[in-house]
Amino acid sequence: MQSRFIGLWGVVLSCVLVAGCATGPSHPALAGAPLPELIPVRDFVASRQSTGGYRVSPDGQHIAWFGTDGVVPAIWIQSIDGGDAKAFRIRARSIRFSADSRWLGITADPTGDENTRIYAGPVEGPGTDLRELMPAPRSVAHFSEAVEGSGDFIVTSNQRDKKVFDLYRVNPAGGAPVLLATNPGNVSWWGVDVSGQLRVRARLQGDQTLLESPGAEPGTWQVVTQRSRWETLNLFGLHDQGRKAWALSNRGRDKLALVRLDLTNGAEELVYASPDVDLDNVTLSRRTREPLVAYSMPGYPARKVFDPALDARLSALAGYQPAEVLVTSADHTDRVLTVAVATDRGTRNYLLRDGQEPKFLGENRLSLISKDLAPTEPITFTARDGLPMHGYLTLPQGVVQQQRLPMVLLVHGGPWARDRWGDGATSRAMQQFLANRGYAVLQVNYRGSSGYGRAHMEKAMGEFAGRMHDDLVDGVRWAVERGVADPQRVAIYGASYGGYSALVGATFTPEVFACAVGVVGVTDIARLLEAAPPYWELGLPWWHRYVGNPAVPEDRARMDAKSPLYRAQHAQKPILIMHGVNDPRVKLEQSEWMVAALRKAGKDVQYVTFTGDGHGNQKWTNNLTMYRKTEDFLAQCLGGRTSGFDYYQLGAWAF
Repeated sequence: MQSRFIGLWGVVLSCVLVAGCATGPSHPALAGAPLPELIPVRDFVASRQSTGGYRVSPDGQHIAWFGTDGVVPAIWIQSIDGGDAKAFRIRARSIRFSADSRWLGITADPTGDENTRIYAGPVEGPGTDLRELMPAPRSVAHFSEAVEGSGDFIVTSNQRDKKVFDLYRVNPAGGAPVLLATNPGNVSWWGVDVSGQLRVRARLQGDQTLLESPGAEPGTWQVVTQRSRWETLNLFGLHDQGRKAWALSNRGRDKLALVRLDLTNGAEELVYASPDVDLDNVTLSRRTREPLVAYSMPGYPARKVFDPALDARLSALAGYQPAEVLVTSADHTDRVLTVAVATDRGTRNYLLRDGQEPKFLGENRLSLISKDLAPTEPITFTARDGLPMHGYLTLPQGVVQQQRLPMVLLVHGGPWARDRWGDGATSRAMQQFLANRGYAVLQVNYRGSSGYGRAHMEKAMGEFAGRMHDDLVDGVRWAVERGVADPQRVAIYGASYGGYSALVGATFTPEVFACAVGVVGVTDIARLLEAAPPYWELGLPWWHRYVGNPAVPEDRARMDAKSPLYRAQHAQKPILIMHGVNDPRVKLEQSEWMVAALRKAGKDVQYVTFTGDGHGNQKWTNNLTMYRKTEDFLAQCLGGRTSGFDYYQLGAWAF
């Protein structure tokens, strides 16, 4: 231990003597360019000033948010005008108030294994003790609804059967959870209204989803409507004593639209749709249960505000620049709102109260350093088979002639997800980090991505390592033909499915990419599904539809043919593989196998693991390592710049 400590101080001293060990760019397009200030890695991963996730209590008297207490992640809560703030020290995933505003519910994943825990802490008083509401070990629990007129929550848990979720009512003040409904083994969703009443459930039966309401006799159910299992009907906001619900639906249409669903007969009333893309989400009024805002992302963010007065207030916050203006919470009168204004360079949060000027609450890490960040623009191109493609391009600041730049193709995960323009994108910090290091960053919403309709998604069936990858390569060719990218200096980077794509790039099309970075990436598709978490059980037919069933020999042969593990010998360029040790989805063995195969084949591969994290890092110490490894690796491969040793690495070692 002492020798390690002395070694670290030796690194620190030597870095101080050479101006922090930072290395300037070597790529011709960047050398000599007036690039912006090199932002320290720590500012992307570990800012104590960063806050977000603001929520107002239903009674409008308190506000809660994500922040830090000293150097520890925490959830803060205080009276709405301040003066009595206290912190619950916990690394949380989400928060919500009880309907009576007496309790704050907190969801957390302490070890990254996605066995999410739910807690509650008192809103009033100085106490910061948290009570776990569903304490069964090795189980997953989620909040479903806050019950009006009480402090109770409706929650789901798989503590009885790890494959499915039962429904419970819990009281944060104490007492055992009360079982409301037992899952017969094929219920994928429970619909509860704000009174705590179970009004509807979604039950899978073959290739159909049956929407059912409770029957006249206890324990019986009657079918309201049914749909193809492959259609989407996301219900929320049950109202009218459980007779109606809002939903995002693509039944009978290509794009997800906002509908009002009649839960007595299954009829849909179309309320609002975008002609170009799926609706992302909808914010409801707490007072009327009617829609306030519908959001979509055709390129830049778009919103439909149903109340003209609210529309004016939100537009004033956005100003004249593109922005995603999200109403994140409201009190029960809708007169007190929290609003997040997200751009391509961070998120700022505000409190809106009737008759008062907007109050700035706080901002996240990117917003704190936004002056040195780069703008992102929507782009379109056509894939080789004629399919329209959408994506985003970020060019480094300070490069006068933005041509033949080193470029990183940043591939989103999912694959049934999408890249976005605003700060809600999961890879936004990495995207801006790469641009600050001097790289053009290309993001492509390849076929299979969500957001562009069912047809765009379904064109991915059978196309892992096929046309889905062609779309990415076509994006690179578009950037090269446009003069943006240096064809000899393009890297591919991604996490989860994006990590799989990076390794496909390294082993299927090594001539396109100068290097690859795969994070928590799939390397053997068949064994991914065979080792899936038990609660994936009801979702596995979706995977089978897109990639095959490993239990079917013909399918398995195709899955193996599309798996990078079995093409390790074809890799030609350097590869960096990183993985969270506790990953329950893409288990660590997927990377272990790939690294072993690459090393056996004599290939250039670096390997990093993250203790205490899983499918994506929550710990700032692990993110610091990931970003530092990435910038050094890409500097060698593409010729961008690197910051060298960051003194927070000493703190990471201590933690």
